Amino acid sequence: MDIKTIKRKIEALSPRERVISVVALIAVVVIVPHTLLYSPSSMKVKAKQQMLQNLKKEIEIINSTLVLQRAPQKEVPVELIVLPETEDLAGMLAAISREASMARVDFISIAPESVDYKNNFVEMKVKIELRVRYRQLYDFLDNLRLRHKMFLIQDLKFETNDALYPSGIALIKAVTYLKKK
Repeated sequence: MDIKTIKRKIEALSPRERVISVVALIAVVVIVPHTLLYSPSSMKVKAKQQMLQNLKKEIEIINSTLVLQRAPQKEVPVELIVLPETEDLAGMLAAISREASMARVDFISIAPESVDYKNNFVEMKVKIELRVRYRQLYDFLDNLRLRHKMFLIQDLKFETNDALYPSGIALIKAVTYLKKK
């Protein structure tokens, strides 16, 4: 098709058809490049900007944790663990009883199971039965952990039934170490 044929076909169109053709041509020239080129690029740019914001937030968080880690920390004094004397067995059991009363725990029994004499110390296995609630048991064990470093719990059983609920019976098997005389 040559240009003269195109002109004749345009002149043959009615004014309404000419307006529709011009609008369609503008739409093709403007809207198609916008939807095919600009829109995907702007979406990618928005996604990259959001990723950049997220990375900046992460960097801020990491920097703040680094600053906290670099802050001078208090030196924790090294606590020397001193074993109680063998003769102080009654004192140690009394201290454990005090811990139990502070945590509002009822003793059923506390009994040594075995005593083993090692080189410079005595290893004593103890069996403790308590009537206790869960929270009181936790408080009691936490107090033992904090104050009696050489009282090591090896086994812990907690049983309850309808007659005892919400309390239960705790059976604790522990090992404690004492200095030889």
